[in-house]
Parts: sequence; structure tokens; C-alpha cells
Amino acid sequence: MKKFEMSSKICTGNDALDILLELPFGKAILITDPYMVSSGIVSTVTSRLEKNKFEYSVFSEIEPDPSMETVAKGLADIIARQPDYIIALGGGSAIDAAKGMIYFLRVSKKDIKVPKFIAIPTTSGTGSEVTSYAVISDKQRGVKIPISDSSLVPELVILDPGYTKTLPPAMIAYTGMDVLTHALEAYVSGNTTDCTDMFAFEAARLTIKHLPAMYRNADNEEHRMKMHSASTMAGIAFTNAGLGLSHGIAHTMGAQYHITHGKLNAIILPYVIAFNAGLDKSRVNSVESRYAQLALRLGLEAKSDKRLCVMLIAAVEFLRKQFDIPASLRECDVDKDRFYAEMESNADKILEDACTKANPIKVGKEDVIYLLKCIYNGELAGLIN
Repeated sequence: MKKFEMSSKICTGNDALDILLELPFGKAILITDPYMVSSGIVSTVTSRLEKNKFEYSVFSEIEPDPSMETVAKGLADIIARQPDYIIALGGGSAIDAAKGMIYFLRVSKKDIKVPKFIAIPTTSGTGSEVTSYAVISDKQRGVKIPISDSSLVPELVILDPGYTKTLPPAMIAYTGMDVLTHALEAYVSGNTTDCTDMFAFEAARLTIKHLPAMYRNADNEEHRMKMHSASTMAGIAFTNAGLGLSHGIAHTMGAQYHITHGKLNAIILPYVIAFNAGLDKSRVNSVESRYAQLALRLGLEAKSDKRLCVMLIAAVEFLRKQFDIPASLRECDVDKDRFYAEMESNADKILEDACTKANPIKVGKEDVIYLLKCIYNGELAGLIN
């Protein structure tokens, strides 16, 4: 039996933040990062809380790839203040950190009511605003820890395209390629349904259409809103269908070499499509037909499923090149000697990642090591016969 759940209330548009004026009175903690405070962006939320006579405090210590230590510090603040609402304002890091705090509050079994959770994304990428997943970094062990629980899905999501107007082009590209990876991995998952297919396809279609335009001109409100929508739809798809090997590899590579997550996915995704589609060998249990079906729906044309998969890879590569994203980990200045010395241990970490375990094709250690070598050296052609 497969299940599809969607429990968040989603408000969209330039006036979406006004939903905060309709909330019943209470206390709130705003979880965000230092830039949101120093830039004054946080006032877009706090001004409405003040207008609604809310008591609130701001926890603004969120760093990229939030650590267990930061989550623990924020949790202590929540326990001390006992708010009615937790409001996460920021990219995936702020939302994931808030999720980590909520998760550990719930499992701590303290006699404290879990606050209502509101997410306000300021990037169009992670989809974290509608998922039951979060990723927290254990920086001592150099790994990213995915956590999943239904309590992590925000009750209210606010999609205001104004937040992404000032994003730098590189951030638009990285977060957008994360959206595409979410959509493609969800579409070929072993746990797909008609509903997840619908959201995954539309997220992929919108991304391919609007991401290059937004990258060139972030002033255009339509492109920003469409990418916000694509991110959320991809999140709905993968929180129900799951992810796969692209994210399994990206989690470990990101934790180990401190490369932006979306940038990594843009590099890794073509290799994983080729592997999962069995393009390098005759693999009985490939998902070639699923990639081919998606390619057709996206308007690509070819005479065979294999060629459609190659066309889909070419489409992903075309986007990567438009955004000046490197083609390999070597081009990301990852030291070769260190990379090869750590390859065995990294492969073990990748195999333990929950996303790798959810990959539609079974992955062994030899597969991971082979892929890592190809990804490091930029040898995509070797995976396509």
C-alpha cells in the first residue's frame, strides 16, 4: 500500500505574509540567520507580529548546514520560552534547523506542548517548507544526518516571491538545480503514485522553463513565483515518494568538502540518471522507462527509451552549463589525493545514507566507488554506451 499526504496550508503571492495578521494571539520564536537580521528582512515578519500584538523573540544563530550544536542551543531557547509558534524564515538551513528543534523537543518527552510550525522560505530550492525531512550536520564526524517525522511538516507555509528578488545568480542556479533533482528523483522512485508523478513532473517542467529566465532576470515576478511553486511541488513529491542516490552522494560530499548542496546535485544528477537507467550496461532492473516517460512529457524526442534518457541527461547538462556550474568535483578544487584517500570511507557513508537506501536501483560499494571516480574526473561519457 502506498500513501500520499499533504497537510500544510499554503499561502502564495505578494500579500501572503498578511496571513500572520490572522493568527490567534500567542508567543512566537522566529528562527532565522544573521543575514536576515542585519539586512532588515526579518522586519517583514516581526512588523506583522507586532501589529498582531504578538510576544516574540528572534533566534538568529543559524549557519549554513546547521549543526547539532546550533539545534541544541535553539531547543534550549524554545524550552525556556515555551512559544505557541515557531516561525522559520530563511532557506533550507533555517527551516531544517527549526525542524531539528521541533523533532528533539518532541522526542525529549518534556511536558511542553509542541508549538505550531510556520515556514517562510526565502529561496526556491529545498522544498523543506512542505516536507517531513530535515538534514542536520554532525560536524565532528563530518556527516549529514537526515531525520524524518510527520511532525516536521509545517502547518502553514508562506510563499512570497519578494524574498527571492535579491538572490545572487549563483544561489538561484544552485537552489533551482536542487528543485530539479528533487523532481527527477521523486519521479523514478519505487514509491511513486499518480499524485507524486503529477507534482514531480510539474516541478520539473516549471524549473526547466523558468529557472534560466530567473537566473538572467530575477526582477521578473512571474519567474520568481513559478520557481517558488516548483520548489514546493517538488517537496510535496519527494516527501511522499522519496529521493535517491544523487542526494545520498551529495549529503556526504557536502559534509566532507563543504560544497553547496544544489551545486553538488547539478554535478551529480547526470551520473545518477545514467546509472539508474542502466546506460552503461544491460541492467534488468533499471528505471530507463520512467526517465524516458518523463523526457517525453517534458517535450524531448527520440526513437528509443535509451536515447530519451540520453536526451534528459543532455537537458540537465545544458542547464548546468548555462549556470557556469563545474562538471566535476575536481573542478570544485577538491584535492585529488585527499579524495582518493577518503573514497572508501565516503562510500560507506553514502551507502548508509537514507536517500541511497531509497534509490530505485540497488547500489553496492563497487558502484559507489566507480561513480565517485567518474564524478571526480568528469567522466560522464563513460557511463553512456
